[in-house]
Amino acid sequence: MLSITVSNRRKKNETNRALICFFNEKTGEYNIIKENVLPDNLIDTKKYKSFGCYPKDDFLFVANHNKLLKLNKKGNYIDYITLNGFENPHQIIVTDDVKCFTNTNKDLIELTYKDKNYVIDVKTLDNVVNDLYVQSGSHILKDDNHHVNSLCLNNNKIYFCLHNRGSKKSQYYYIDLKTEKVEYICDYGFCSHNCEIDGNFLYTLSTRTGCLACINLKTGKGWETKLVDREDYFLRGLTLTKNHFIIGSSLTDTNANNGNSQILFVDRETKDIVNRYDIEGYNVVNDIKKI
Repeated sequence: MLSITVSNRRKKNETNRALICFFNEKTGEYNIIKENVLPDNLIDTKKYKSFGCYPKDDFLFVANHNKLLKLNKKGNYIDYITLNGFENPHQIIVTDDVKCFTNTNKDLIELTYKDKNYVIDVKTLDNVVNDLYVQSGSHILKDDNHHVNSLCLNNNKIYFCLHNRGSKKSQYYYIDLKTEKVEYICDYGFCSHNCEIDGNFLYTLSTRTGCLACINLKTGKGWETKLVDREDYFLRGLTLTKNHFIIGSSLTDTNANNGNSQILFVDRETKDIVNRYDIEGYNVVNDIKKI
């Protein structure tokens, strides 16, 4: 079973929005739990957006702007905490020892590890270039020029990705929980999302180029394969199974009213798309996790 957060872009006055989608990867069947399961005080019409999701034991955590929602694995509401000072969090990690959240609009990663708190300002990291201070629509990107968006916990390391807004290549790092140091990995792709680890390999999505990619963490070499046309589709959301890469494919701004978002199943051997499943009524996939 997968948990998937979905939403809609360019739909005004949408009511009873999605909270979480439960997707059976064996059958393609899915069930969308909507916001009406939440207390009224958690349904913020201006800032409601379910994004990062993470399973822990019998529960599922969902980041929704400055709230961390706790659900059971049927989608029933349990509780919430406030994420003070957060704006537009993307991926999250919740385990017994690790609580880690991307505070994306502020270019921060906020981490609690064994009751010790850390705040990582990605603008201060090695190899980061702070060169993007431009107007983007109604926003000035001074506080969000790297758009840190992805997290992956593996072997006492938290891997993360700097999207970098397309002004330069995306960048990959990890936090070593034992040494408390942040280490640079490499630059790759443009407007990238996700950084899933399997053995010595990091898998990611170069969203601007529509590619799935693999980086060998020992050699720095790898491969990429183009999956979608970026003019129409936007790759975000990645999880790995024994046989497949499972990837979210959203509609772009210019294509938002022309269909549904999709869940792509890509064969790990051939790199071909072997199945596509529409998520009807939703044009954006935000995150995908195995539960």
